[in-house]
Amino acid sequence: MGAFRLFVESDFPDWILKEFNVAAPQQMAHAKPWHAKKAEILQMWKSLQPTMPIQITPISDMSGGSTYSQDGIRITGSWQFINSVLARLKEIMAYESPQTKLRLVFRGVDASQTGVTVRPSYVFYMNVETKRPKKPKAAPILGQ
Repeated sequence: MGAFRLFVESDFPDWILKEFNVAAPQQMAHAKPWHAKKAEILQMWKSLQPTMPIQITPISDMSGGSTYSQDGIRITGSWQFINSVLARLKEIMAYESPQTKLRLVFRGVDASQTGVTVRPSYVFYMNVETKRPKKPKAAPILGQ
């Protein structure tokens, strides 16, 4: 995880904002949501180093809210496609640790919900959550 720490302390967030010529997120509070054009995405994607560590901010408080704005991955499609992408993301398994846990869902998609019946479809979701300290077990009451 030393490489991860180096990445977090790097200038990558500033670089990505400069690469897309975008204001910092706090300056965009009242602006339309930002999006990149395809050519910009391809340019940025080509410039990324394959050795760049995956940076995930764990979810610290999951009190029933949506994880949509949290760091995570959603992969949809065939079983083979999802597995081929997961094979390239094994670094993420290191987040299953004493401090954090992986929140994982891998399930079939109901064809009646999608209207597509050509082939079976699946969805994989992943987030990282900070583990909460375990509550100590209550001591048994003697004499009862």
